[in-house]
Order: sequence, then C-alpha cells, then structure tokens
Amino acid sequence: MTDIDLVEQLKSNLQRFRKDDLRTGKMEFEFFSSNIELGSYRRTVAIKSTNVPQGFFIEFSVPKYAKGNNVEMIYPHELPDIIARLYDELCTHMNYKLLHYSEWPIYRLDVCYNWLFKNENEAVYAMDFLRRIDFPRKKKYTYDTSVMFKGSVYTVKFYAKGSEFKAHDFDKIELNRAMTLQMWADRIVRFEVNLKRVYLQDFFGLDTVYLKDVTDDQTIEDILKYFLEEKVFFYLNANSMTDENIKQILFENFTKTKATRLYQFYKDYYFNEEMKNMFVRGGLNRSTIYRYSKDLKEVGIGISIEKTSNNKNILEQLIIPSPTSKFDLFDYSLGQV
Repeated sequence: MTDIDLVEQLKSNLQRFRKDDLRTGKMEFEFFSSNIELGSYRRTVAIKSTNVPQGFFIEFSVPKYAKGNNVEMIYPHELPDIIARLYDELCTHMNYKLLHYSEWPIYRLDVCYNWLFKNENEAVYAMDFLRRIDFPRKKKYTYDTSVMFKGSVYTVKFYAKGSEFKAHDFDKIELNRAMTLQMWADRIVRFEVNLKRVYLQDFFGLDTVYLKDVTDDQTIEDILKYFLEEKVFFYLNANSMTDENIKQILFENFTKTKATRLYQFYKDYYFNEEMKNMFVRGGLNRSTIYRYSKDLKEVGIGISIEKTSNNKNILEQLIIPSPTSKFDLFDYSLGQV
C-alpha cells in the first residue's frame, strides 16, 4: 500500500498493538487492528494495518460472511462473487477506493473438508481415531474433540464440528436455524489445512498468489487430498491394523501373561482418555509406560482400525472425495438431517 494518508487514517481509527524488547527497549512489532461487522449476517471481518510491510490486511471466514455460519461450506468457484461483495462493502465502510481485490496478494489460505457421518456416534468414533494419529515433524496438540499438527508454514487440524459450532456460533444465529445446523454439525468431522504465504507460493509455484489462483474446485480438492494422503495418512496406512492383528502379533512375540498385559495397556492408554490420564497422573510408573510403549513399537503395533458399526473400515470413510460430503447443508430440510 502506497497511500500514506490512508495508513495514517487507519492508525487513528484502529486499536494499537505493540511489543517492545524489555532488554533493549526497541520495538519488536506494532500493528493497528479492529473487527468490523459486514455482510447481511453481520459477521466479523478483521482489518489490520502495518508499517512493515506497509499494508492493509483483511482476515475473515468466507462461509460466515456469505452464509452466516461455517457449518455449511463455500466452493472455491464461489469466491470471486463473494469477495466482490466484500470489496464493495469495505470501500463503503472506509469511504475509500481500495486497490481492486484481484490485485490483493493472499497471505494465508484455510481450506477445509467436511466428512458427514450417519450419526453423531460415528463422528465421535472417527474423531477418536484421528486424535490417536501422530504426524512426524509436526507439534501435536490434542484436545477433547480435536487434534492439531502445527508447523511454521502449514498447520493441519481435525475437529468435531458439532462442539465447535455450539461453543462459538450457535448463539449468533436465529434459534430454529441454529438448531438445524447443530444437528448437521454433530455428524461432521472437519479436516482443515492452514497454508501460509511462503508455502502457498511454493505449492503453486508462483511469486505471488492471487484470488484467481485459488478459485478452481478441483485444484483445492487436490490440495486437501494431497495433505490427507501424502502428509497425514502417508505413515499411517503402512502401520495400521485391525484389533485381531494386534492380538496375534502380541501373542506371537511375548508370553501369554505379558501379551495380555500389553494388550490391556494398549487399549487403556490409546483408546480410553480417562484411563490414559490416570496412568499419566501416577496410576502407572513413568518407566512402565515407557517400557510398554517401547515393547509395542518394537513389534510394529500401529493404530487399530477397528470397523465401525456399519462394518466399514474407518479409513475407507476418511477419504477425499467422499460420497457423503455436502456443502450446502441448509438446502436439506430438518427431516433429512
């Protein structure tokens, strides 16, 4: 952004955030930010002005802006029309003609995919399975209904949409609509990839990524498929097994007593969050946990891929494209949920 007058105008109207180095007294960073409500649903759009680089940044949820919620999704090909509406509203709100949105560089892109299960129990089962996965070279954060693998240039998340929607968006939507969306959300597990600017440029092979580069449905689906299969599940598939496989391996490699003990530890530690917490808090000696974990690893025990209630392997359902994925959920009546 080269319009210094606008930058100064923004500073006077936005909240200032600054961090100084306590040892040197020098400023580490400074920016000016505010949240404004735009769109027919009046959902929040974050705006931020910085001096280094000198610019104006916009961050928002496209589904929330366009549909009032992010249980439903947005197809990439819908982005140009949505961003055009946002652009007009921003210019009106600021009383200023901004650089056209086609020339805005993308600094971050969050791409998501919904897996829609038959009922909430199946969604919970799928989420429990995903929380047990490890992702090499990524820092793992595990929560009750989500798991995140954080990196410097991209981050991967899986989360139960029902609990997330209930906590953050349910009370911001008209009650009847919120209840219908909640019923959909309870059946959804969401896969999300957050791509930062450096990785975006590398992934697309472009010096700068613009809106026109991210509006093809197949391209975005390919990105999601790549991260799921080549990143998250790449190591998992070769080392996954059924519950019966696990028993067979244990009893072939250890005495009956030790095999039974290791199997019970495996089920309690990796499948029962309450028991795992009890072990970690002192229910089992740390050296015992380490020894049992090492024994399991040495004989090649991976994550169990037990069959769900409809006799389908869970990995057969966590696929892209999925025949059960739906974007426009609200087009379906409450009786179809």
